Amino acid sequence: KKSSINSDTVWTKFRSQLGELMANIGETRSRYIRCIKPNTMKEPKLMQHQSTVEQLRCAGVVAAVTISRSAFPNRLDHEQVLSRFMCLEKSFARESNDKGDLEMLKIDTETLMTRALKSQEVKKDDTVTKGFVCGKTRTYFRTGSLEHLENRRLYAFGDLAKDIQRVVRGFVKRAQYLRVRNSAVAVQSQARFIAAQSRYIKLRAAVIIVQCWSRGTCSKQVLRELRRHNRAARIQSRWRMTVARVMFKKCKHAAITIQACARGALQRPAFREAFKEAIEEAKLENQLKALQKRLEEEETKRRQAEKRAEEGSITKTVVVYKDAVGAEGKQVDIPANVTLDQSPPPVVVGVLSDKQQSLIDESGQMLKYLRKEVFKLRSQNSRLKSDNDLMKENNQRLMDANASAGASFASLNQRAKQLSKTNGKLQQDVKKHKEQAHNLTLAQVELKEELKMKQGTYIAEVHSRLQYQKTMSSIVDVIQEHCRDHRLVEDVLAMSDDCESDYMTGPTGVDLTPTPQKEKRPMTLDHQQSLTSRFKSFLFAPST
Repeated sequence: KKSSINSDTVWTKFRSQLGELMANIGETRSRYIRCIKPNTMKEPKLMQHQSTVEQLRCAGVVAAVTISRSAFPNRLDHEQVLSRFMCLEKSFARESNDKGDLEMLKIDTETLMTRALKSQEVKKDDTVTKGFVCGKTRTYFRTGSLEHLENRRLYAFGDLAKDIQRVVRGFVKRAQYLRVRNSAVAVQSQARFIAAQSRYIKLRAAVIIVQCWSRGTCSKQVLRELRRHNRAARIQSRWRMTVARVMFKKCKHAAITIQACARGALQRPAFREAFKEAIEEAKLENQLKALQKRLEEEETKRRQAEKRAEEGSITKTVVVYKDAVGAEGKQVDIPANVTLDQSPPPVVVGVLSDKQQSLIDESGQMLKYLRKEVFKLRSQNSRLKSDNDLMKENNQRLMDANASAGASFASLNQRAKQLSKTNGKLQQDVKKHKEQAHNLTLAQVELKEELKMKQGTYIAEVHSRLQYQKTMSSIVDVIQEHCRDHRLVEDVLAMSDDCESDYMTGPTGVDLTPTPQKEKRPMTLDHQQSLTSRFKSFLFAPST
């Protein structure tokens, strides 16, 4: 048995998807796009104009545009019509103030254009054909109506220019009159000024005499008071100066005492250290002097011993020793037959004993050691002094840096507050600009949609026009092939030429330069009947 539940087939899926697609398309506003191939080689950046124009003609774009522009080639918005041509009718008063009120704009535009294009109206069989038609948002003009309005507008501007010149010339003459009047007033005022000035000089001289006497009396009284106050101020200044001098001497003596105590408290530790160093240096110098004295005594004893040895011995002896400083050894001249011992320790031949030689060596080493210690202490003392000076300089630099850092921190804090305020303002500006950008994007999207709609309508018009052109050419070809009446063929050719010339001189044609049109022959009733009979004879004629 088969299952009662039917599974989704490919057809049911396609039908459901197609229904959803059509529902989505129905909710949107569809646009029709005609694709044009720029070239037949399918290469980029290459345009073949002839094939492109043929595609447009075959699609009916050019014909559609020509049809749309044939009856009303020019069109303008109601607001633009009112702003441009309201100067043609001075008695016209506009009633619509808001641009959103389309009905009032249409009524005002129709009233204005009816008055301005009165001469362009054509009466035929009790019907009046106006040179314009008003739509909901635009005004459509017939051929020649807009040119007539533009010419009238130029003449109106000429009249307005004359009015402006009249006003300007009146203003210039009025200004000249005012200059002459002001000059006369200036001359009169100068004469009156001279007369009033002479009277004022006489009156001022009399007033000056009276003022001098009164000011002199007042000045004498003031001078007496000033002299009295000056004497009192001198006495007071002398007394205050004496009291201040006594107080200053007392304060100075007290300050000197305090400074002496403070400086003494500061200098005592340094003096104690210097005193200790001086005592140690004195001890070292005393020890050095004692050692030098012992060395001198030992040197004298050695010399005496050498003299004794030289006098008592027969053979010559050689003494090699080191001085107290430990410098180079002293050598006594010896004969050639006597050999010299080259061993490193000093050898005393004669009266000098080992004990004396060891004492001399110890004293020399002691002197070396003491001199090295004195040199080390002095270098250490100078190093400490230099380090102390560096520490003082670094302390002063750190204090200055701390003060400058505090000042810079305060300025940076104030700067940060200002930056926070400016940041808030900039954020508000950014929000405003974002809103404006959003509004601009919405307006751009609306304009793109409107442009797509216009493009679709133009493409449809071009398609229809090309179809019309093809149909007309096929009709003419059929008539030329099968018609025997030459006059009918000529009339049809003339009608096709007139249609073609209208197409070429229209707003969507190729040649936009104005060309003189052929005079159309008015077709009478007999001519129409004869043309109809010829068509009937052509249609119902037996084919050969």
